[in-house]
Amino acid sequence: VRYRDTAIREGNIQIKVLGDLDDERIPEGTRRELQKLENDTMLSCQKRINQSTPNTTNQDESGSFKEDNRDILTIYLAINYGGRADILNAAQKLAQSIASGEILSSNPDGSINESELSKHLCTRHLPDPDLIIRTGGEKRLSNFLLWNAAYAELYFSELLWPDFDDDALEEALLWYGTRNRRFGGRKEV
Repeated sequence: VRYRDTAIREGNIQIKVLGDLDDERIPEGTRRELQKLENDTMLSCQKRINQSTPNTTNQDESGSFKEDNRDILTIYLAINYGGRADILNAAQKLAQSIASGEILSSNPDGSINESELSKHLCTRHLPDPDLIIRTGGEKRLSNFLLWNAAYAELYFSELLWPDFDDDALEEALLWYGTRNRRFGGRKEV
């Protein structure tokens, strides 16, 4: 606990929350603490970076620190997160942006592409996963990262999460190494 508190205070860890904290089922105190944790870690990281590289912009539009700040560990907490809800919220935000004239379609026919919708997801600042490991013998995504998992390799393990150790991870990574990543393309003959 002491290391965590020091790392957060010194700007080495940033906490980001994915999901709907405005849901009435989340207790107000929990909501406030999560928002405070997210804000405090962002401010600590920004302070540390500004001390080392003043007058530079080190954050993207989502408040996450850019790739050149690799010594900052960003931890994403999926709290009340659901892939379907994320897609629905993104579609609603996109529709509002179009209706208000805030954004115009970049396509001549007025259509919207995947990139436009992706910009409105709460996961927009995360790279799409290459590998998703599902433990406990379940063979489903369970509403997790539905948009982002489109081209991820899915690895299923019978082990329960607490038992998924270094050997199990090594096995999953070896399996992943045998995959032919085509990202929706056809298998070459």
